Amino acid sequence: MYNVILDCDPGHDDAIALLLACKADNIKMLGVTTVAGNSYIENVTNNAIRVMEYAGIEGIGVYEGCGRPMFNDLYRDTGISIHGADGLGGPEIPKAVGKKQKEHAVEFMLRTLRETEEKVTIVAVGPLTNVAITLMLATPEDKAKIDRIVIMGGSVYTEGNVLSAQEFNIYQDPEAARIVMQSGCEIYLNTLDISMKALFHPEDKERLRALGGKVPTLVAELLDFFGATHVETFGLDVTPIHDALCTGFLIDPSFIEFQHTYVDIATADKLTRGEIVADIWGLFDKEPNCYISTKVDREKFVDMIIEHMAKYND
Repeated sequence: MYNVILDCDPGHDDAIALLLACKADNIKMLGVTTVAGNSYIENVTNNAIRVMEYAGIEGIGVYEGCGRPMFNDLYRDTGISIHGADGLGGPEIPKAVGKKQKEHAVEFMLRTLRETEEKVTIVAVGPLTNVAITLMLATPEDKAKIDRIVIMGGSVYTEGNVLSAQEFNIYQDPEAARIVMQSGCEIYLNTLDISMKALFHPEDKERLRALGGKVPTLVAELLDFFGATHVETFGLDVTPIHDALCTGFLIDPSFIEFQHTYVDIATADKLTRGEIVADIWGLFDKEPNCYISTKVDREKFVDMIIEHMAKYND
């Protein structure tokens, strides 16, 4: 059983990652923390609350975190061109009734690490600001409570989705990403190299829609909007669900293959800022600090999403 804090910036793929985690038999959700990224902090917090309310998910607090990167402003207008004005464009989801928790996301993470007797897994599918600040404030005893950090971010072999080699989450706060990579924690990094292969095709969306029910229909409509913006922006007629790979990996690690290597993040040069540097050939003579994804089983991933969304109809 994984005791999970999901750090996210919903976002269509974040919302699906959250819905997937909440129906997994081997995941216990400790809380949801939010960070500015795909939209502004008030939007992503509201999105997390209203998605859970719409799906009937109860007993999981939402803790609002950092509204900007550690040292810079948010990149452009965040993810508006991909995710819509409020970060969750497309389907009609009622306004949130519940409220965010009073505790800041970083305070919640630290308190959870200090109070728990069990290991905690952090799943981070947005910019890494909250996670980095938590690690900076954590004691060695706190860090020892972290089982692993599973991240969606970066690109090694595939072109980036911001610049030629930069991926959005890492590019938003590369200093934070560098802190996390150098933390000494066990890190699994799901990059664009697999998320741009773990794609939903039109027939996969129709399988979801055919399930009926509120949540499968919601997910199909999220994919409709997300897919349309990918056609317009990237010329893709298929839909990636980047973030759900991270919660999916906890459910069934067999559908992703990894390479254990040393990873660093470029922060100093304006042209390369936010780029992942992976020592894939072992030339740096440094101990590996990260498992980077290399292969994915698309069909197994798609089936997993559909099977877990069907549980909301039970």
